[in-house]
Amino acid sequence: MKIMLSSKRHHYVARVSIFLVAVALIAAMVGCDFSPPGGVRYSLSISSTEGGSVTKPGEGAFPLYSEGRVVNLVATPDAGYQFVEWTGDVGTIADVEDATTTVTMYGTYVITANFAPG
Repeated sequence: MKIMLSSKRHHYVARVSIFLVAVALIAAMVGCDFSPPGGVRYSLSISSTEGGSVTKPGEGAFPLYSEGRVVNLVATPDAGYQFVEWTGDVGTIADVEDATTTVTMYGTYVITANFAPG
């Protein structure tokens, strides 16, 4: 049994399909690092003290950032705590006293988000 779509419905399905493929490709590209092959790459290790966590990019070790890549950092305090500052290898962090900031990768960095009761 063959099911035929009307011309109008066919065009709608085709447009939605193209849109979904485009969204999937864009989402895949966002996570890609387009540095040249053999380029310099660095790792970033992120942790936090008691009273909060790093929600972007998360906590742990993140390998293979290309040189000059800007990485977003977001620290979120728990209830009853406040963000104090970023410590460690903070030379390329835009603002060490801002919970939402960036770090530019020019080396292997170990960074900690610090929280205090507040």
